[in-house]
Amino acid sequence: MIRNLRIICLTLCSVFAVVASASAGTPVHLRINTSHGLSNALGAVTDAGLSVIDDVIISPSSEFNGRPFLPPDAFMRDALSVQASIMSSSFSNWDYLYDTAHYLKLTKQNLVHVFAYEPRKPQPLHAPPPAAFTTVNVAGGKTGGGIEFGIPKGYMNGRGQDTSASGVTAQLAGLMASIKYRHPAWNWFDVKSALRVTASNYPTGYSPDKSGYGSIDFRAANALTDAAQFPLFPPAAVMRTTKNNTVIFAINSYKQTRRSADALFRFRMRPFPTLKELTLTELNAMGGQLLFSGDHSESSNAYAVQIPNNEMSHFVWLGRDAKGIYSRIEQYSILGPVLFSPANK
Repeated sequence: MIRNLRIICLTLCSVFAVVASASAGTPVHLRINTSHGLSNALGAVTDAGLSVIDDVIISPSSEFNGRPFLPPDAFMRDALSVQASIMSSSFSNWDYLYDTAHYLKLTKQNLVHVFAYEPRKPQPLHAPPPAAFTTVNVAGGKTGGGIEFGIPKGYMNGRGQDTSASGVTAQLAGLMASIKYRHPAWNWFDVKSALRVTASNYPTGYSPDKSGYGSIDFRAANALTDAAQFPLFPPAAVMRTTKNNTVIFAINSYKQTRRSADALFRFRMRPFPTLKELTLTELNAMGGQLLFSGDHSESSNAYAVQIPNNEMSHFVWLGRDAKGIYSRIEQYSILGPVLFSPANK
């Protein structure tokens, strides 16, 4: 599938200017958290060949650069007050738990929050890239668990380019808004999917040591057309254990157009990342036991399961489409091991 997507990219990129002038979407409103990074976002939209007056509207929450910085909840309220659908924060306080804490609020409002990958403390190595947020840093800069993208210094050699995490965060937000404008039927998960599948690390799999899905390719992502044909991506899931043999998951569903449900599999032996989509038969042959398949994402991003004593368990959350095809297994999809004994009760 990825080979076909890249062929499509090469074909359509050659007529990029024609497509750009011929297509028209609903104006997209991007809200910047204070004026920090504002020039990069404006420049990115210009680099994409769009108007910052008619196509992508960009406004800061404050004219003072860095003051006052709004935390995610307050910033979401601010963005909604101006009918924005994409937010951008270029500050150094990313925490992977933000995605779980704000997932339902953001997705119910059809919002996405682009955030600089500049954590104040190291993130868990196996933290997943966010679902309702998007994390990014300069390619070759700080990276780790939960990062989604990298952007090379000087990317696109235009007005949006920068050498800092702050600058490229706003630049990515401007480019994402531009993709959304040109593809009005796509949701934000589709926009992220287009960027993921055309990013540098997609063929070899997500790597927290190499900017997650890697360096973006805006033109290739923007040239894609049918979101229903995009490869499936797994949800962003984390877990914790409690007494009574209970494992509690936070499942931030990756609700791209093609996805219809999430699925939880249990393996006795740790599975390997598998860089192709899978059938239930293939997952069973790998040792996977289906524990849950469904969609609770409108009401909750929590799920609990009890497992027997003295049985090693590795858990894998995957996305599933309407035809019963499951997403590939990324390294962040694999959670565990978990082993309960009678003493845990």
